[in-house]
Amino acid sequence: MKDLNAIISCLEQSPKLLSSLIESVPSEFLKKERIPGKWSIHENACHLSRAELMINDRFRKFVEYENPEFTPYLPGNTVKEDLLVLDLKTELIHFEKLRKDTTGLLKMFDNSIWKRKASHPQYIDYDARILARHTLMHDHFHMYRIEELWLTKDEFI
Repeated sequence: MKDLNAIISCLEQSPKLLSSLIESVPSEFLKKERIPGKWSIHENACHLSRAELMINDRFRKFVEYENPEFTPYLPGNTVKEDLLVLDLKTELIHFEKLRKDTTGLLKMFDNSIWKRKASHPQYIDYDARILARHTLMHDHFHMYRIEELWLTKDEFI
């Protein structure tokens, strides 16, 4: 559990990294579908904001329940949402505010909450620490995808 402080610190930085990345992208790239059937830069960024609602709720369930149960969050399957119609600046602000709430909550967790096991049909093991690390990897996956969609030449995409 010694990596928790590092994970929380990195989670706190994700909204700033995302906003900085989005500010770097020329506007003509934001909603461009570079890979047919895959999300645009705009959609990847908005997804991080919208997914944070679910992530925050999951962490709160670890506080409320001894053994919380979760259902899969699968955009396109269990979650139907047109991310292209969302206002990107509003979503970035929302992501920053909600992530601040999430990390504030995590800083208040004691060992008993971090050790609580949850049930999730997708995973063989699931607890608050795994969710925190998973959230961090999820953030960086989508930020990488944003940079890839922006900078990769057409012949390599």
